[in-house]
Amino acid sequence: MGRQETKSEYLARYRYPRHQFRRAFLRGGINVLAKILVNYEIYGTENLPKDGPLLIVGNHFHFLDTIGPIHSTKYPLEFIGDAEMPNAPMSMKIFPRIWDTLRILQGTPNLAAMRAAEAVLSQDGILGIFPEGHVHKPPLGTPLPGAAFMALRLGVPILPMGTFSEDDWNLFGTLRKKRRRARVVTRIGKPFGPLAIGEPGKLPGRVEIKAAGKAIMEQIAALLPPSARGSYAVELS
Repeated sequence: MGRQETKSEYLARYRYPRHQFRRAFLRGGINVLAKILVNYEIYGTENLPKDGPLLIVGNHFHFLDTIGPIHSTKYPLEFIGDAEMPNAPMSMKIFPRIWDTLRILQGTPNLAAMRAAEAVLSQDGILGIFPEGHVHKPPLGTPLPGAAFMALRLGVPILPMGTFSEDDWNLFGTLRKKRRRARVVTRIGKPFGPLAIGEPGKLPGRVEIKAAGKAIMEQIAALLPPSARGSYAVELS
């Protein structure tokens, strides 16, 4: 068994921001393609904090909705996501590797990924995560515990985003059949939190994680069309 890395070693390995040239190139490509292929509308940019630390949370109805935080902000973003992506097409598996996302394995403790995320946020970084953990058709489903645990454990503000395509991200099919670009909307909510659990340094329990997960999903749901909200059919002021 290898030696457990220290906090300072994680800070050195995940010095924020990372891969600035590579990620700027990818962001530029996304922005160009979005203008050509998509009728993309962004609302709520006035809610964007000037800096971090910040945890961005959003829905995951399609592999392409991961571009929501990239296209709608100018943040030097880190992402944390599924290392395997078993249902993703090969073209979608390549992008996270090039971006160099913090990778987690579903069903494991993921202590290394958690420490990497903590290193990023402790440097006032901005980290994106999709609480449901996998791509699925609307509406919203039950979140995995990871995002809620991270929000509680690290105690940083949370920024909800909702990204939705009424054309189901069928970019070329919409151009061919409907003679128009696919419509995509990203709505940016107001920051909320930090979510607290009481004693500093205390590990959150199952009840706290479930409550925090519900609160996060309600914030995301309020930014989506009613048909996509599932059981989180609430209106937030």
